Amino acid sequence: MLFEIDAASDVTVVRCSGRIVQGDGRDDLVDAVMSQDCPHIQIDLRRVTAIDASGLGALVALERWARDGDRKLELINPSKRVRQTLEATKLNSVLHITPSQGRGQAA
Repeated sequence: MLFEIDAASDVTVVRCSGRIVQGDGRDDLVDAVMSQDCPHIQIDLRRVTAIDASGLGALVALERWARDGDRKLELINPSKRVRQTLEATKLNSVLHITPSQGRGQAA
């Protein structure tokens, strides 16, 4: 998994690509997001090809971290496969998901 961070004072966008799975950079993603000092963080999932239970757990942990720190965490542009996984696990009712939003959109 690869990711890049576009940090600004009002919103930080974390663009992910590849797989969010155990042992493939998932922990690096969690650490990078948690190191951001921003009230609004968007995780762009447009280029994520797969996500496993461990990756889903990481997203839930990040949601809790954001909520506990009075931050807004938003998953944006989920790929079809990720969106289907979130729906199948009912996490789409727990996580804030936006089909296409703001600075996370492709230029």
